[in-house]
Amino acid sequence: MRDKVFTLLIFLCLVSCSEEDLPDGLYDYQVERLLSGQSGTKMWSQQVNSTNCSDSVFLLFVSSSDSLDISRIVRSVGCASFDTTLIGRANAASVEGIDLFSDSLIFSSGSHWIVNGITSQQMQLTMDVESLNYLVE
Repeated sequence: MRDKVFTLLIFLCLVSCSEEDLPDGLYDYQVERLLSGQSGTKMWSQQVNSTNCSDSVFLLFVSSSDSLDISRIVRSVGCASFDTTLIGRANAASVEGIDLFSDSLIFSSGSHWIVNGITSQQMQLTMDVESLNYLVE
């Protein structure tokens, strides 16, 4: 009996493990809320292996009525000021008809980012071919 319970526990652990960090069953608006936070504005900092402050990259997500405005913020060479670039307006892509989040942020320009994983404290994005990790600032 003990062996059966142990085997069942191992099986349940294996089945519950996912190869993706993206929880199943999220709706598009939930992903947008995770990205922009409860207040509608959230800053994410890119994880970089550098002690130079000018290597810091931040993404700012601001919720508008039906989409997200996304900006990239970098520090200047002397680290005394910031340079902000508006990347664009994006929507969380969803499966048509049921609004379940698929895996992408679609920009009004037609480009997209893949959301590999997201929680309220960290996210992993693939932009072009580069996979980047971000933490809440």
